[in-house]
Amino acid sequence: MKVQGNVIIRHMLQCEKCGEIFPKDFNRCPKCKSTRFSGYTVVNPIARLPIESILRAMAHLMWMFGTAACLILLWQTDSPDVDRNLLLLAAAFGALAVSVVVSVALFGMSEMMYRIVRIQLRLRAFVEEQQNQGK
Repeated sequence: MKVQGNVIIRHMLQCEKCGEIFPKDFNRCPKCKSTRFSGYTVVNPIARLPIESILRAMAHLMWMFGTAACLILLWQTDSPDVDRNLLLLAAAFGALAVSVVVSVALFGMSEMMYRIVRIQLRLRAFVEEQQNQGK
């Protein structure tokens, strides 16, 4: 397996009998158990989804929904009932606080994922370089 940018290149095998595609770790086709297969390379961009981007988008949406919920609940505080208004006020700021806490947590997780992936790519490149020098 090699890494080129954000794409992982995997060497896969294709069974000559049934056409099943499987990893090269298998000695035979998992579908028909044939040992006749041809090798080829598949570029698999789905191997590493951009989880950081997904988490960041979820954090933005959580923050926006929390702000919208807060504004909607504050908009409803025009009742002559004081207790109802206080309850809506507490609910509005509670929703805003929860959305801010969750969005900060999601932003933090996205940053950690980004850094972890960068470290993994650097380690993989270092190991490949060491293996190439050892040959």
